[in-house]
Amino acid sequence: MSTRKQQCLPKQPGTVHTEVNPIAALTARDDDHVGFAACRFVADVDDDGVSERVQVMPDGEFRAHDGRPHDVPTGSWLLDSIAYEAILAQLNLRKNEFHFDYEHQTLHADENGQPAPAAGWFSPSGIEYVPGEGLFALDVKWTSRAAQYLRNDEYRYISPVFAYNKQTGRPTKLLHFALTNEPAVDGMKAVAVLKNNSTPKEETTMNEALQLLELLGVTVPEGQSPTAEQYQTAMAACKAMKEKADSVETLGQQLSDANEQVASLKAQGTGSVDLGEYVPRKTYDSLHQEFVALKGENNGLTVDQAIEAAKQEGRILAAEVEYFTDFGKQKGIAALKAQLDARQPVAALTAQHSQVPGSQDKNKQEGNDSELSSEDIAVLKSCGFDEETFKQNKE
Repeated sequence: MSTRKQQCLPKQPGTVHTEVNPIAALTARDDDHVGFAACRFVADVDDDGVSERVQVMPDGEFRAHDGRPHDVPTGSWLLDSIAYEAILAQLNLRKNEFHFDYEHQTLHADENGQPAPAAGWFSPSGIEYVPGEGLFALDVKWTSRAAQYLRNDEYRYISPVFAYNKQTGRPTKLLHFALTNEPAVDGMKAVAVLKNNSTPKEETTMNEALQLLELLGVTVPEGQSPTAEQYQTAMAACKAMKEKADSVETLGQQLSDANEQVASLKAQGTGSVDLGEYVPRKTYDSLHQEFVALKGENNGLTVDQAIEAAKQEGRILAAEVEYFTDFGKQKGIAALKAQLDARQPVAALTAQHSQVPGSQDKNKQEGNDSELSSEDIAVLKSCGFDEETFKQNKE
């Protein structure tokens, strides 16, 4: 992965000797003082007439199809990391932007007297070297006419003008660039126009989406697209963060309100507590425990009393005493009384509980245990029980 290096100020310009650093203009023409070759490249032109990356020189050894450079022992130019360092040193000395013209008219304006209008511009800091690919100009701003030429496919290729070391063939200084249709070096890439919804923008959007998913704890394997489940996981994480943020905001407001109340109370009095209106917390807790204990005892007593009164009134059978006792302890005296009050008194049961003590024992002694008394028969008729059921429930 490439990194663009920051420039630092090296030695002053004017130290390059023309015998060591001749100039090459990469077009398809030639003359006695300037060597020519051409390079192809890819540069997407967006709707604003800007190309994010424009290849201006290939990496490694390259030469023109006419055999140039003739003055380098290896017979080729060489772009590598050493050459890039030399180029960077010169870039640090430059303040003006680099320009693109048409067909290298900048070189020939003095001879033919024709103007040399610019086709595009980019900053000296906008140079990037990618090993294995080449040298790139970044954020090239094309003129409206040049952008239209590129969109109409009237111009395709770029030709750089640069100085190079005559012994090694390494470029040492970038001068300017031109749009041309006569490339002398095959294998470079043509300028392309960025269409709406094109792949580069989609890739940029996808990369941003993947970065966002990673921040939310969702990792998508390289080369794969996010799945619906991964998006749902990310959405859940977003909702959780929002709920947490809302909770923090609410707690913050509550804390603020509490602080205001404390400040208001401090402003209203000396800060002492009126013991006529308040009691210490310790005293309150002790009294509360005693109250709970007494209430439990009182509830138990009241339940027993209520059941006994219901028995005397003929509202419940002896077999029902245990059930209503548990019911009263569980639901409370109010619920128990509501149940008992809703039952109609049975006269026979009232008479049974009000009979003379010992009379039942007397019947038992006389061997009448299995016989039904008049009271038993009355209960049987009023409740709809058969004889055996009544005997089992009778005391």
